[in-house]
Amino acid sequence: MEGVQVSARLRFIAPALFALAAAACGDGEGGALEGSVTPLLDLRYQRAEARLAEGSLAVSFVETQGTGQDVVLKVSARVADMLPEDPEYAGSLDIDLAEPLEDGSQRGSVDRSVLDEPVRPFPLLARGNLFVKSLPKTPGDRVSGEFNVTFVNGTDVYSGRTIFGRFEATAP
Repeated sequence: MEGVQVSARLRFIAPALFALAAAACGDGEGGALEGSVTPLLDLRYQRAEARLAEGSLAVSFVETQGTGQDVVLKVSARVADMLPEDPEYAGSLDIDLAEPLEDGSQRGSVDRSVLDEPVRPFPLLARGNLFVKSLPKTPGDRVSGEFNVTFVNGTDVYSGRTIFGRFEATAP
């Protein structure tokens, strides 16, 4: 495109815009969860981890904190009774997180563990879903999916609020 003039301002801003766009497109790591809880909590994370152990599936959204890490949010579900008998099964799983279990508890839970922040449990779930396209079987496995939760109404600060997001997680 000969003869196109670019202003000095655009020549200065263009590299910065390109760097921001490249960072945003990354390799699927990092991001921010959404929902009506976000005005109350910073839900930005650097990476997501998915772990299947002892009949539970957990997706953790992690942020580095000095030499340690903060678990910005962890969505967990008891799935032992949902897994096929085939121990090699690594297919998808669609989980109703608010489903009541025989012992009276819910199938799913939401937790948070952040340095210098008091531990405050989240309310029970009015509804929620966790979907993974595949199960993590070995370290390094990539797991993609999405989740959404709505907490029950009540007097807790998070009552009636929502959190949701899509993720690309790695098995640690």
